[in-house]
Amino acid sequence: MSEVEKVKAFYDYNPEIEWNRLEGFHFEFEITKRMMQKFMNPGKVLDIGCGPGRYSTYLAKEGFDVTAVDLSDGNVEFVKKKTKELKLDVKCYQADARDLSSLPLELYDYVLVMGPMYHLFSEEDRKKVIVEARKYLKPGGLIFVSFIGLHAGLNYYLDECPEELINEDDYIYLDALIENKTWSGTAFTEATFIEPDDIKPFFDTLEFEKVSIFGQEGVTATRLSFLEAQSEEVRNLYLELSLKMCENPKYFIYSSHIMYIGKK
Repeated sequence: MSEVEKVKAFYDYNPEIEWNRLEGFHFEFEITKRMMQKFMNPGKVLDIGCGPGRYSTYLAKEGFDVTAVDLSDGNVEFVKKKTKELKLDVKCYQADARDLSSLPLELYDYVLVMGPMYHLFSEEDRKKVIVEARKYLKPGGLIFVSFIGLHAGLNYYLDECPEELINEDDYIYLDALIENKTWSGTAFTEATFIEPDDIKPFFDTLEFEKVSIFGQEGVTATRLSFLEAQSEEVRNLYLELSLKMCENPKYFIYSSHIMYIGKK
């Protein structure tokens, strides 16, 4: 079974996982929403790799015209159910992000790719997704692409279970971390952990102009569970601090997800 088939099966089985992960206050979701507010005005959005629809439903509530696409049938059904429940008009289709030619798509002001880069092992496949996404982006439009950062695994151990690092299988991931190399393998499912320095050059070859790169957890990932359980006053302090620091490459290691915003 290929990594794509394994990922599809993972999300088909339990689409609620990703929806619940961003339930309530979550730094990744709050920081990303703030950055979207900074760079987006109501318009047409194509959400490729929409998962269970956290960002699709958020943007639809904010007045955007949203079309959502996901590889997982389970995710697609979840989005349809959730948008009906919330009385939101979101068009949703099932397709592989590497080829959207079968879908009735238009041109969009914004394209989100917030899932496929997490799971594709080869750079060739990751480029296919972005080349495909670019076809549906208006000239001057913005693309928003999320990656799992190379340090995400270490951040998870430091935050959730430092003692479990001793069980890391043969330390292949740790070797990649020490050598600052993008790594692909089995984590929560099949996943790619990107070296942050690889992100901008990747898009430079695909005819995008960088607007921003930022850490989606800001400076909180190594203490995420603890900080998210704090009072609103404390959370807001770290949220505002993170927003001031999230675009500084020196602090990307304190985020487990990194987003690239580029202009066509």
